[in-house]
Amino acid sequence: MRELFLTRYSPDFGFSYPVAIMMETEVSIMTLTHFKENERQANPRAAMVRVEIRDAQGYANQRRHDLRIGAQPAYVNPDPPEPNPVFILPMTTAEIKALAKERRAQRDTTRAMKSNAGIAVIGIIGFGVEAQKMFEALGPEGQEQALRAAVTRVAADLKTTVTGLVLHLDESARHAHFSLCGYDVAGEPLSTWMGRGVLRELQTALHEELRAFMPDLERGRSRKARAEAGAAPHELVNRSVNELHIDLPLEIEAKRRELVELEEKIRTNEARAERARAKAEADDDRAAKALKNAEAYERRASDAREKAGGLEEKVRDLEGRLERLQAAKTAAEEDRDRAQEAQKGAERRADEAEVRLKGLEGERAAAINEAASVAAEAAAAVITGGLYQGEDGRWKVEGTAPSVERLKPLWKHLRPALERVVRWWGEVRGKVDALPDPEQQEFFEDIRPEEPDDNPGWS
Repeated sequence: MRELFLTRYSPDFGFSYPVAIMMETEVSIMTLTHFKENERQANPRAAMVRVEIRDAQGYANQRRHDLRIGAQPAYVNPDPPEPNPVFILPMTTAEIKALAKERRAQRDTTRAMKSNAGIAVIGIIGFGVEAQKMFEALGPEGQEQALRAAVTRVAADLKTTVTGLVLHLDESARHAHFSLCGYDVAGEPLSTWMGRGVLRELQTALHEELRAFMPDLERGRSRKARAEAGAAPHELVNRSVNELHIDLPLEIEAKRRELVELEEKIRTNEARAERARAKAEADDDRAAKALKNAEAYERRASDAREKAGGLEEKVRDLEGRLERLQAAKTAAEEDRDRAQEAQKGAERRADEAEVRLKGLEGERAAAINEAASVAAEAAAAVITGGLYQGEDGRWKVEGTAPSVERLKPLWKHLRPALERVVRWWGEVRGKVDALPDPEQQEFFEDIRPEEPDDNPGWS
């Protein structure tokens, strides 16, 4: 602890005087170091948003995932304690495609909308490990209000509208999926201008909206900011356990969606190739072109099958990592729980020992008081004749002397002192007997022991 002196001017006195402000130096240094170190890491107290343009097929796959339609990845809990809340039912593929065409029609266009046009924006909102706790603390109603506010702000910044919002509770960490129309209200496709700068602005917009519900939420850190804070290249690539718990399920989910799209592409091209070969057999004049088309479709199907094989391997690898990570986390939590239980046991035993110690101290004080009382009463009894040695050398107890039961435990220590009292009394007894009766009476009253003091004030 040290004092930092500042000066304050007093208009009443017309001069400055020192003001001492107490500062905890160690705490200040530690806090600064903490922040500096944290700047190198991804922020666990931040929320994040990711968005992506999707065509009709991609949106359809995402919608099935959001609403848990059909087969789901292994990391999804098949029997969750409560269903996933659907705050805004995602539009069907036909509905959002029609909305995109309606908006596009506001512009003068010469060509029809392409089949692979980006009709939708799909997005996800996730939370760092500490932000996750803040979000869960909001409760169901607060969570809905926070997510609605966030996606409404994202849609407004992109000049479009929200078409779906679902909260997933059946995975390792809570997160929300949302969708927007892929064309803004003026009919422009978002794919033409939704670049990196826009994505950074969306991250800021998310933070600003959620702060109204989660005051302790902090802004996320970009890789550039982390690098400028001194993060090594491997720190920008390798993620912490908490980050992986959030990111891996999302990555697996994205890979599985991509895999579904590839499988659909394989089926589509195989079907087209089969129809082209049938057409070649039925029409000799157009056989060459039909066979060429069939080869192209088969080549596309083969390429998609090869990509799908590699993707399946990546998914298995990610799922294996997630499973190992979860097992390690579970083991660490069990170790933590055991350590906390052991600490509670140690604290309980310490409290019990403290109680016993206080009891022993009380017993010790009582024993000391008893010993002092017995010694004083025994010395007085020697003088008054209640405690004396017989002709056989054995000590006798009569009258007001302490009982044998009280004397016996202390006798080893009392006897030498009492023998000295006997000798002293033998030397002075004649003088006492020669005193007048009032003075004799006063002498014997003075030697009578007083009640022991419960708090003698010994130092």
